[in-house]
Amino acid sequence: MGPTNTTKRGGGSKWVLLGGLVLAVLVAVEAGWAGFGWAQLRSAIFPRDESLLAWVPGDTAAVVIVDPHQIKLEALGAENGTVRATLQRARGELRKVTGVDLGFDVDKLVLTSSLAVLRGRFDPKKVAERLMAHHYVAREHEGKTYLARAGEDAIAVIDGSILLYGDEPGLLAGITAHAKGTSLEKDELATARLRRIGWNHAMAAVGHFHRDQPSVREILKGGPTGPRALAVSLTTQSGVDVHVQVEGASPANAEDLATLLKEKQKQGDLGPMVTDEAAKILLDVAKKATITLDSEAGVVTLHAHLDAAQIDALAKRARHDLPVGEMYKTVRLFQLLMPDL
Repeated sequence: MGPTNTTKRGGGSKWVLLGGLVLAVLVAVEAGWAGFGWAQLRSAIFPRDESLLAWVPGDTAAVVIVDPHQIKLEALGAENGTVRATLQRARGELRKVTGVDLGFDVDKLVLTSSLAVLRGRFDPKKVAERLMAHHYVAREHEGKTYLARAGEDAIAVIDGSILLYGDEPGLLAGITAHAKGTSLEKDELATARLRRIGWNHAMAAVGHFHRDQPSVREILKGGPTGPRALAVSLTTQSGVDVHVQVEGASPANAEDLATLLKEKQKQGDLGPMVTDEAAKILLDVAKKATITLDSEAGVVTLHAHLDAAQIDALAKRARHDLPVGEMYKTVRLFQLLMPDL
């Protein structure tokens, strides 16, 4: 009898443990922790997500990709420093208005000048309720429902996993590009450049200056001049590592650019926009930067590293030296006076 009772008690304990495990999993799923954990794992193992580009119009000149799971906040300076305080403030303001938490609900973002495409976990009903309280109106385009506020902005939550945000024309263009198959996802040059710079970064950006291949006349004249495309990535493992890839219009142009950059590096020439206090930091970073040339691909790569203290100091100087608020007001006034430009 003794062993039998022990077996029964042991079996009962296993069922209690299993029940507790199931309950914990259900709570994690309901609270979003399961999705968040899977997203972190996916970001580490399979960071590439070109399907997000399916919502970006094919004629977009530049995109910025942000992966919150790759951002190490401690690498961006002190907790109460300029950079981290700004990020936390933006996160709180967005959560208050939309209920979307950039640090928990969002797994990856693609940003353009007129549209933001977010992948994550979103509740369409809750987002709609919050926005309607701010006088947003539900509308429809290409079979997708979105909310817009006249003259302001628009937002759409699609299948609970995609969120589009931007001005209304930009958002509609994104939905149309997805529906018609005319998105940036179909642009082989753009996707190839993103693969080359890599998706496994806190931030990656790609912009092109010339889409077309050179004409026969350009080739006979010695080839096109200037850069064809620019790609930038930021990694925040220990401080910030900056990688810049400049794709020359030709291998010869890339070689000329590499030579020029190395000369500038030796001279310590940072241009007229750098203040005295920031110059010391940037000069130190520039001297330690590496510049390499891939002659076959016609690509110049620059790598620089900034530690957390340098980032915080530069952010403080930028906020002091650049009157961002006044600059924004000036731009908005110009847009209102010259709406057709």
